[in-house]
Amino acid sequence: MRVFNPLSFAALTLFFISCSSDKPVHTEEKEHKVAYALRAESIYNNDSIGAALARATFEQRTESRRYFMNGLALFANKGDAAASIEYFKEAICYYPDEKSYTFLIQACLRSNQVAMADTLIGTLFGRVDHGEVMFYTALVSAAKKDTIDCLGSLEEAAQAGFIFKDRIVDEPLFDFLRETQSYSAFMVSYFSDDTKTKHRLFRAFAASFPDLDLPFEMSVDSAKSDKWNEARSISYDFSAFVPGMDEGRFSRDVSNYYLSVGKFRMPEGVAFIYKKCEMIADTLNPVTTLVMTYDTLGNKISEQAIACFCSPLESRSCVIGKDYSIEVKSFKMNWEYDPLEKGYAGNRVVSVEEKEKWCYRIFNNKLAESEKKADEVASAVK
Repeated sequence: MRVFNPLSFAALTLFFISCSSDKPVHTEEKEHKVAYALRAESIYNNDSIGAALARATFEQRTESRRYFMNGLALFANKGDAAASIEYFKEAICYYPDEKSYTFLIQACLRSNQVAMADTLIGTLFGRVDHGEVMFYTALVSAAKKDTIDCLGSLEEAAQAGFIFKDRIVDEPLFDFLRETQSYSAFMVSYFSDDTKTKHRLFRAFAASFPDLDLPFEMSVDSAKSDKWNEARSISYDFSAFVPGMDEGRFSRDVSNYYLSVGKFRMPEGVAFIYKKCEMIADTLNPVTTLVMTYDTLGNKISEQAIACFCSPLESRSCVIGKDYSIEVKSFKMNWEYDPLEKGYAGNRVVSVEEKEKWCYRIFNNKLAESEKKADEVASAVK
């Protein structure tokens, strides 16, 4: 099967890298850049958070994502939780989404700022699944070495649908509980059947993707990097179902971000569409849209890239038909001035030129490729 590779230009790569910034912006500089959506003193106020989420602009969401990724690099890859806190706070001030809050809570706990973590828990209610909220509540109780409250919160989390056994088993804060009878009874009661847990995890993964109606189209415009903020990020809890996500989570550089687009069900299983954004710069980041098929038991069958903002010079669109046919088109983007000489600031695309076309078909949960027209693919795969 074909794999989409962004065009490789040394000059373009240097341009991307030169745009990237790893340092927090000083307060006095903010008026000259992107304004906060939420004031720093209001990050604990749920009413203010809701208002900021409703009015945040694309630029604020983009700035938030940049600070979040820098914070994640410090927290996950370099093990510097204390240094990551300011980045997560900056991300929240630009766009207070729940992902930044949950990582800020973890960073506070890792750096022994338990009181701040405890205060932040209140911001999750009503915005995050209740089981997830109670898991973080259990973490705070564990940091306080409160056995009764910690086990009570874990049990409430499990009763509310929290199914992520590895997060409990691998969490150092719960080590003081391991030898207690109550902890053993809790684990046996809720997490003794690994097969059942996997099925529950897959159902939760599927539920996190919105349903799509076919036919579905992703145009060149919607494949662009300035659209990826509109999708919902995929939780790392589901990394077992998204190729490459688990390896990238703790790699040397946090460079990829994964977002759900939607799912559609088939007689033999489920097809998921998601985006992978390569976070190598502030703007013009390559984005690849992929479709992957799973059977009803949560076993992956196949995967294929079907659209992309491959680079500022190449994009691909796709249309998925009701018969599960997939038509992919490649386009060349012609800029007013050569971007390798003039750059992209003040530059614009003056025309779009169609270059190639591919056709696929999902049949028995598998993707088949053909250079033929979409209406000829069905007979080719039967």
